[in-house]
Amino acid sequence: MTPVRAHRQRGGVAILLLLAVLAVGGSYYMISSLQAMSLQRKALVQAQNAAVLNRAKQALIGYVVARASKGGATDPEPNPGALPCPEHPWHISLPTDEGTAGPAVGIPNPGYGTANCSSIGRFPWKTIGTEKLVDASGEPLWYVVGPTWRKTSTTTKTTINSNTAGDLSVNGQQVVALIIAPGPAMSTQAATTPYGVSCSARNQARSAPAGNTLDPLDYLECYNAGALQFTTSATADSFNDQVAVVTTADLLPGVEGAVANRIEREIAPVLKTLYTGTKWNASAGQTTFPFAAPFANPTTSSFQGVAGTTQGLLPFSYSPACSPVGDPRCTASTFHSWGTPTMAKTGGGGNLWIGPDCTADSPAVNYVTCTGYYQSSSLTASFDDPLGNMANALRDFPLANHTVRVWTILYDGWSWDSWVEVTGSVTRSRRFNSSGSLSFRVTNIPLRWAWGTSYGYYYIEAQRPVPTNHALLDANDPTTGWFVRNEWYRLLYYGIAPSYAAGGTLACTTGTNCLAIANVTPAGGQRAMLILAGRSVNATARPSATLGNYLEGGNATGSFVRLPVSNATRFNDRVVIVDTN
Repeated sequence: MTPVRAHRQRGGVAILLLLAVLAVGGSYYMISSLQAMSLQRKALVQAQNAAVLNRAKQALIGYVVARASKGGATDPEPNPGALPCPEHPWHISLPTDEGTAGPAVGIPNPGYGTANCSSIGRFPWKTIGTEKLVDASGEPLWYVVGPTWRKTSTTTKTTINSNTAGDLSVNGQQVVALIIAPGPAMSTQAATTPYGVSCSARNQARSAPAGNTLDPLDYLECYNAGALQFTTSATADSFNDQVAVVTTADLLPGVEGAVANRIEREIAPVLKTLYTGTKWNASAGQTTFPFAAPFANPTTSSFQGVAGTTQGLLPFSYSPACSPVGDPRCTASTFHSWGTPTMAKTGGGGNLWIGPDCTADSPAVNYVTCTGYYQSSSLTASFDDPLGNMANALRDFPLANHTVRVWTILYDGWSWDSWVEVTGSVTRSRRFNSSGSLSFRVTNIPLRWAWGTSYGYYYIEAQRPVPTNHALLDANDPTTGWFVRNEWYRLLYYGIAPSYAAGGTLACTTGTNCLAIANVTPAGGQRAMLILAGRSVNATARPSATLGNYLEGGNATGSFVRLPVSNATRFNDRVVIVDTN
C-alpha cells in the first residue's frame, strides 16, 4: 500500500468516527431536548391543573361560608358549615341539571354512602356557581366529601362545629374534602402507597356517561372508597391524579365568622328578651339574665347554672327529660322544686295574720292552698309562690297557667257570712331572687270588708305552672335549631354584669361595675356578652376543662378583648355583645 492510499484510508476512518460522534451527540441532544420538553409540558400541565383546582377550592369555600351566614325567614341554612354533595350521576345526562349536587330523591345508589348522596363524584360546579371546570386533559374535576360534612339524604341534619374533624384520610392526615383533576385515562398498575392505600390494576375506559354508569375507578386511582382513604401521589404507572385538599383550617375560619354573625343576629336577641319587661319585675327594655354554669369540660358538663356565677357556660340544661337519654344536660326532675308560698300585707291598715298554713297537693303539687285571718277596712295583700333554680336555666313559665283565686268569709262577732270570691283587679308578675329562685307574685289582692265585721278569713287556691324548656333549647326550632343541633353552645363563653343577674339592680355604671371588653364601645359598659371560641389554634387538647384550651390571651383570664381574627397572632375568639349601656 502506498503512503498516499494509507493516508486516505486513515482520513476516511476519522471522518466516520467524527460522524458517529456527531450522530451520538445529536441523538443525546434530541433525547435531552425531548426530555426537557416533556418535563416542561408536565410542569405546564401541573400549573394549569393547580390553577383550576385552586379556583374550585376557593369557590367551594366561598359557597359554604355564604350558605353558613344565611339565617332568618328567607332561605335559612339549617346546617352551617355543611359541604354540598358531589354532582349526582343522574344529573350528568340531563343538560339542565348537569353540575347540580345531590341529594336526588329516588335515585339509585351511586357508590359510597346513601342512595341520595355519594361521597365520590364530579365537582358540583353549577350548585357552587362556577362554569364547568376541567383539567388540562379536558376532563371535568372530581370531588370527595365524607358523611360528617355533608347531608347524606334530603332529610338528615349535620353536627358540625369548630371541634369537628375531617373524615377523609389523605396521606394519613384527616381532611374535609378533596378536589381532583383526574388526568387522561391510563392503564394503571397495581401498587401500594407509603400510607397503605392500594392502587388497583385497571385499564381505564371512559365513554360518554349516561345515567348512573359513571365509574369513579375509570377516573381516579389509588383510593379505598369504603374507608375513605386517599393519596396525593404514587408511582407514575399507577397514578396520574392531581389533588387539592380542603382542611378544617381552610374552611372553619369563614364558617366561624358566619356562625358568630348568626349568633349575634339570632341567638343574642333571644337571650336579651328571655326575661325582660314588667312581668319579670323590670322596667321596659331591662333584662334579667340567667346565672352561668361554671366552666367545665363542655362535653361532660351538665350546663346547670349556679346562683352567683356570672361567667362560664350558657345554662343550657334540659329538665326534666331530653334526648338523647343519658345526656349530661338532662337534669333531674328535682332540679326545679317548689318552695313554701307566703302572704304579705301590701296596703291598708289593720293586720294580716299568717301562720304555717300553705299546703300543696302531693305528689303532683300542681295546686297550693293558703288560709289565714285578717282585720282591716282597706287591706291589700300579696301572694308569692317560689320555684327553685329557675334563674339557673333557660325555661319558660307561662303566667296564664299560674291562676290564683281568692275567697273570703267575714265574722261580725256573732256569726259567719257566706264565702265570696274576690274578683277585684290583681297584678301578676314573676320575680327572680339572688338564690336563683323564681317567685310567681300576685299583688294588690283586695280583701273584702263590711261594716261591723270583727275579722275575716281568706282562702287562696293557686294552680302552679309546669316549667318548660325554652325554645332556644329546641333542636327543631326553625330559627335557632341549627345552633342546638350543631352544638355551637359547647363553644360559647357567657358573661354578665353581676347587677344584671337574678336579684340584681338591673343597672350598672359604665366604667365601674359593668363588663369591660377592650376595643368595644362604650368602654366598660357591657351588660352581657358571648365569646365564640373557634377551632384550636395551638393544637391544645379538646374536649378540656381548661378555659385556655378554648379562649386566647386575656379572654381566658377575665381580661376580655375583641381583636381581629388572625392566624399570625393565633387569635380566633369572636366577641358577641348581647346587651350594653
